Amino acid sequence: MKERLLPLGIKNPVKTELPALVALEAIGQSWFGEGHLADLRAIALVSSILAEKASDAQSVATELIALLDASELVIDEIRPRVVALTIWMQRQPNGRVQAAIDKLLRQERALHG
Repeated sequence: MKERLLPLGIKNPVKTELPALVALEAIGQSWFGEGHLADLRAIALVSSILAEKASDAQSVATELIALLDASELVIDEIRPRVVALTIWMQRQPNGRVQAAIDKLLRQERALHG
């Protein structure tokens, strides 16, 4: 089945924003799990693929990945980066966002078959 893109400027928040925002709220809660961490990492990885090299968005994505790899998650450091990347991603063309998501999924499949 062929996937359809939404009109320019309209993102699917359930797919591109909501999971990371829910995960952000889950940090420090008893119900925080690996799925939440994966959702936070996904927005960072998609942004790092989508952003131009040496751009502010690339830098924020790299910082977020490092924060998510730390042994302790510090919400006050993670939150502004997730919010910044979410806002930045909303301004990106739908086709480029989808291409970055697809590239990330292909990389994941190649690593884990």
